[in-house]
Formats: sequence, C-alpha cells, structure tokens
Amino acid sequence: MTATSSRDYVTRNQVYLERFKANLASSMDPAIRELDAEIQKSLLSLQGAPNAGALRSFLEGLRKRLSTITDRNEKRLFKILQELSDHQSTFNASVLRAASPQAAAAVKNLSSTAAWVGVLAAPMQATGKLLEPFVASWGASAIERVEGAIRIGYAQGKTNQEIVQAIRGTKANSFQDGILGGVTKRDASAMARTAVQQTASAAQQLMYAQNEDIMDGYMWIATLDGRTSETCMSLDGQKFKVGKGPFPPIHINCRSATIPIIDGVDLLSGATRASADGQVSAKLTYFDWLKGQPASFQDDALGPTRAKLFRNGGLSSADFARLNLSKNFEPMTLDEMRKKNPAAFKRAGI
Repeated sequence: MTATSSRDYVTRNQVYLERFKANLASSMDPAIRELDAEIQKSLLSLQGAPNAGALRSFLEGLRKRLSTITDRNEKRLFKILQELSDHQSTFNASVLRAASPQAAAAVKNLSSTAAWVGVLAAPMQATGKLLEPFVASWGASAIERVEGAIRIGYAQGKTNQEIVQAIRGTKANSFQDGILGGVTKRDASAMARTAVQQTASAAQQLMYAQNEDIMDGYMWIATLDGRTSETCMSLDGQKFKVGKGPFPPIHINCRSATIPIIDGVDLLSGATRASADGQVSAKLTYFDWLKGQPASFQDDALGPTRAKLFRNGGLSSADFARLNLSKNFEPMTLDEMRKKNPAAFKRAGI
C-alpha cells in the first residue's frame, strides 16, 4: 500500500465497517425473538388481570428472565467488539506505516489489551456515554418499555392477549407496529451500528495518540450522499490535532471516518472517494460536491431555507461549513447563522 492508496484503503475500511454494522444489527434479531417468546409465555400463563401485589411480583420475575436474555446478548456483543478493536488497531498501524514509509519503523503498535481498555474508557461523542453503558442501555430500555406497556394495558382493562399484541405488533403490519418489532428493533440497529463506529474510531484515535510524534493530526471524512447529517457535512475535510477535535460517531448512526495527516505526505493526491453518483476526487469536500447536485437534492439535504443560503449567499463551501457549525460542532439554527453573517442572508434574499 502506497501513501496515495492509503486514503482509498481507509475508505474501503469504512465500507467494510458499514457491512459489519449491518450484520451486527441483524444479529440482534434472535435476542428480540427470545424476548418476544418469554413475554408471550409469561403473559398468556396468567389467568386474568393480577391485583397490584401480584402484578408487582409478576413484573419482578419477568424482569429477571428478560434481563438474562439481554445480559447474554450484551456479552456476545462485547466479545465481537473486542475483536473489532484489535483488528482496527492493527489496521491503523498498517495505514500509518504505509502512508509514511520513511517513518514506518517509528510507528508504535498498541497491544490488544491496551486497545480494548482504551476503547472502553473513551466517551462517545454522540452521547457522552462510555461504550459499556451505551450497549447495556438497549436491554434496559427494552425491558422498561415492556413493563410500561403491561402496566398501562392492565390499567386500561385490556386482556392479556391484547397486551401481548401491543408488545408484539400485528402480523398485518409485519409486527413493526409493536414495541418489540418497532422501536426496540430500531433501537437495536442504532445501538449496534453506533457501537461498531465507536469501537473502530476509538481504536483509531488511540493509535493516533500512540504515534502523535509522526503525525500532524487527522482529517474528517464524511459520506457523500443524501443521508449525511448536517454536522458531518460541515466537518468533512476539516483538520484537527490529535486529541483536540471531534471524532466519529458524533451522532447516533454516524458513518463518518478520519484519515491521518502525516508531515510531508499528501494522502489525497490522486485518490478518489465514493459518492452517491460515483467516484470523485478525494479532495472534494461535502459542500463542494453538493454544489454540483440539483437544487431539489440540495433542498432535501439542507432544508429549503438553508439550501437557498447555500446557493445564493455568496459563501464559499468552506465559509458555509464554518457558518453551519457552532464551536461545539453542533448545527447552528438559522437565527444563529443570521446573527453571525447577516450579509449572506441579505444576498440570498432570506
């Protein structure tokens, strides 16, 4: 792998991570089915509506049985994420060596144990949580929703079968209108995908910190399509010192990545990056790319008012990116943007 191709190598790694996320999200289905089976069995074994004391005892027992399922699933996930941490640490060491052959001998590895300990200690910029409580929160939230549905169901005089249906959903709607097949399944996917990105990114940042002496920093790389968040759009192409800037996932389901910046090495020269309409130059930022898209696409990506400012405000792509984010890397409201640059709004006729 040459310095030029290492940029593409990092991009391919993110593509593989997206596939890995999809597989891990799908692997949550058996745990959800187990929860479904246990809830059905437990509720349908009851004879009528329990009194307050019996309901409390029933829910305590159900919570223990459901927790056994979610705890077992959590352990499975952490085993997979720990293996991913080791893989990504090794991968990023190889990227640094390839990007700067003259400094390859100076690249320092990180042990599997050190990488995993570091990943677990790194707060998620999407939520502020550490990885362990973030993953565990999925099971706790799922059980809490089920308990709430059962309490409300009995309070409303519903039968056990009706409560089961509210939790499971209906076959006519592919069970997506129930708690388990709807919000719990969506949350499972978001948790799994975000946990993968956090593990990979934290392992990468640890490797950057381990080799800070040969690096100038890192660059944010967003995905060039219509699903990219405003934050990632604006961060795309921005450069940060190691330990001084944000890193993915900066929001739930974040798909952005970073590449190292090494003194004297242009990782973007001659490289390309994938976009919704094919390969483009790696030096093209999100807003540069967006300028070449139809106005209707710009409206969908930014919202009509922000898109009008983008097209007619007389701002460069870099200026728009800076105007779009606060110092905390959060999207600014239109009112906040107007106060910061009223002239651009005037030019855009907004």
